[in-house]
Amino acid sequence: MDCHEIKFSFKKSNERMNNAMRVLEPTILFRILAFALHMMGAKRKAIAELVNMPEESVKTTIRVVIRDGFQAFFDRRKTELFATPKVQLPSKNKSIRLEDEMVIVDFNSDMGELKIPAAHKIQVRTILLTLMNSGLLSTHEAALILEISDAHCRQLANKLACNDVGDILIDKRVGQLQDFKVGPTQKAEIIRQFAARAVTGHSIASDVITELVNDQTQASLTSRTIRWHMNKFGLTSIKNTLPELVKALKKTPDSTG
Repeated sequence: MDCHEIKFSFKKSNERMNNAMRVLEPTILFRILAFALHMMGAKRKAIAELVNMPEESVKTTIRVVIRDGFQAFFDRRKTELFATPKVQLPSKNKSIRLEDEMVIVDFNSDMGELKIPAAHKIQVRTILLTLMNSGLLSTHEAALILEISDAHCRQLANKLACNDVGDILIDKRVGQLQDFKVGPTQKAEIIRQFAARAVTGHSIASDVITELVNDQTQASLTSRTIRWHMNKFGLTSIKNTLPELVKALKKTPDSTG
């Protein structure tokens, strides 16, 4: 079967992957995709890169599916998958939002709300991606809160399903912890842009601040560097109180002069 003449749409792929993940766990979906790509003639190394699986895992998946058939796509340790079908609550039965420095997952049931401090990045990612892998949260919902693309969100969820938190979500790189690219001018611009936008109600997302700082200082900083310095300066903890402080100062006469 030759697919060279077929045109693939990234947008359609993204939409269809999101729809599929509402009914299939990411690990199952990626095993199916890996097997399909194998049947189309792709090399195992290329397949592993496309579906974010170790090459050995791709090899094992193909071997077991050919040996055992369709049920090999599933984790057969979860025997209930082949016994009693489970009813999955639709997305409308829950909501997820940011409120008062908390990520809140409201299940709209007797379970109440799940509250996670937004500042605890690893904890937030772990819980949201786990909910996503369990089918309790859509890829798009998780990606919006984590401020990453749907594709990146799927990649992290798939990796988390196969590895522990420490191997996937804890960033072990140290290069960004150094200030060699961020001098006094860039630091001042980070604070200036953050404060101005927070007071006026504009977006203070790291990618927005990054673009503004790079434009004003002719730098080439990454969003990750900007996020690290925003947290280092404690800016994220004052984003809600800063506008209130400005309003209060406008109403209070200056007694220093």
